[in-house]
Amino acid sequence: MSDVLLQAENVGIRFGGLQALEGLNLTVRDKELCCIIGPNGAGKSTFLNVLTGTLRPTSGSVRFLGHDIAGLPLHRIARLGIARKFQIPSVFPSLSVEDNLKVARWGASSPLRPVGELLELVALDSRATTLAGQLAHGQKQWLEIGMALAIEPRLLLLDEPTAGMTPQETLATAEMLLRLKGEFSIVAVEHDIRFVRALNCETLVLHQGRRLRSGPFHDIETDEMVRDVYLGRR
Repeated sequence: MSDVLLQAENVGIRFGGLQALEGLNLTVRDKELCCIIGPNGAGKSTFLNVLTGTLRPTSGSVRFLGHDIAGLPLHRIARLGIARKFQIPSVFPSLSVEDNLKVARWGASSPLRPVGELLELVALDSRATTLAGQLAHGQKQWLEIGMALAIEPRLLLLDEPTAGMTPQETLATAEMLLRLKGEFSIVAVEHDIRFVRALNCETLVLHQGRRLRSGPFHDIETDEMVRDVYLGRR
């Protein structure tokens, strides 16, 4: 379909004798928001590493805007329009919030939105001149989201964006992504079920490197198998 941005088909990856991922499929459409969830060791971050080219799959394919991106160098994937935020914030602590965003824009070739607009998008407009090292943990997470947005990606990949956040920061992050989803596609790997519930979007559940279930979150949350292996009944 013409609105398909990212297509992962039958993705598998093996580390020696360990089959870390097997037969995974994911379709992300233009300006779609979706989540990938699962218990520890389910393969969530490994799958994200495949989608960003950090790991080359041993089987299957990953295509972005029609381009086969499996195993491409990270800089080429970024130039295609994929940005990633890692679980642990990686900001420049001795630079101001505003300057962190300016640095993130270096080398971008497409027309860029004003830094002031980025600051507003990630709720840091009142902290523009604050050194990044002085921000609270949740605000550092927001700043790194802003740095990923600075290159105007078509697809934003988030690895546990609410890790270490307070409940209030978690809900604020969900509200932020809901505001952003009409501008580009977002895939969030997440562990906090409150965050996923607040997003209430298409959700892929992984278990032992395989698809357990996928569909709208309100269906996922009431699924007996998902409740058994992930949501707390086992």
